[in-house]
Amino acid sequence: MYVVFISAIFFGMTILYAQYQSIDINIASLVYASIFLSYAIVILLTLVVSLRELKNIQIVASQIAKGKKNLNVDFEGALEFESLADSLTNVQKNYRENDKKLSKKDFEYQKFVPKQYLKYFDAKNITELKVGDYVQTKLAVMFCDLRNSYFSSETLSLSDNFLLIKEFINFVSTNVKNFDGFVDKFVGDGVVAIFDNSQNAYDCANKIAKSLDYKNLVSVGKEPIKYGISLNVGNCIVGIVGDDKQKQFSVVSDVVNLCSRIEDLNKIFGTRVLMTKSFMAELENDASFRYVGTINFDDLTSKLPLFESLDAYSDSKKIVMTKILQEFESGVRFYEKSDFIKARQYFAQCIKNDKTDNLCKFYLTKSLENSPSTLPLLE
Repeated sequence: MYVVFISAIFFGMTILYAQYQSIDINIASLVYASIFLSYAIVILLTLVVSLRELKNIQIVASQIAKGKKNLNVDFEGALEFESLADSLTNVQKNYRENDKKLSKKDFEYQKFVPKQYLKYFDAKNITELKVGDYVQTKLAVMFCDLRNSYFSSETLSLSDNFLLIKEFINFVSTNVKNFDGFVDKFVGDGVVAIFDNSQNAYDCANKIAKSLDYKNLVSVGKEPIKYGISLNVGNCIVGIVGDDKQKQFSVVSDVVNLCSRIEDLNKIFGTRVLMTKSFMAELENDASFRYVGTINFDDLTSKLPLFESLDAYSDSKKIVMTKILQEFESGVRFYEKSDFIKARQYFAQCIKNDKTDNLCKFYLTKSLENSPSTLPLLE
């Protein structure tokens, strides 16, 4: 625009000069025509340059509108174009900063609401879902509980006890993620984890058990960490519960409730990893286990066969338990038939070979007491 303005002044002064000098009319007409043509060419070239930059501005603005935030904005020409380029650059910078803030918020949000849930709904964001949405799918559930935290609270300060629980939950959660699972919820000092694959849940439970045993072994002078793990599988409802102001994912199924109750049996049996027959049938690889009995829960119409994972023990312990496997399971079956004399014989033989087998001790004690033919009911 400055070029056009200067050119107009130059051409105007040229016309005035021609009139002042009283130049011949024909020559004057030719001069005027040349001046007009030159002025028109200058204006045209100026418009071409300006329109070219305006086209570039349009392209850049369109790309920014589509979400691109790392463009190199540089316009040639008038100072106004340079100012506009700076403004568009600042717009991109603000977009990038806002994206970082949103990404950070989304990352923190996923710590409270596992994003793995979204895949069951074929959704990319929780905003796509509303309260009442649900799907039915088959899931493997693992419940892992820190067994002696209440005892520790009597010997440790509140802050130290909280740190113990935090370390335990963090340890379990890390292993769950390593085996392609995710934490559904934290229940006090326990963890409820979800897996799409039963084998991953099984491997995760055994890894946790072995790692905690090793940690207890090297933590000389400290109270050993006692724990229990249970595994179950079945059809579950994954849905959104809550109201307009607050909503959350929830897994609703007897599979989860039963898994929690099975874990309680670890406290009675002194076992580590218990699993249902349906879960065991889902395992893809060879697994070492033993039948621990059929349980009667007071609110279930059918009995529930349970099995203990031998893969949760060290290799040396597993070898000993495998050697007495037949005797142990025979003792359990005689116990269930109320033949306590034969049951005592088998369990006594097992304890001779493995004095640390807590479940053998439990059954031997019950056999000696001539206990009822069924295992204790849990309320």
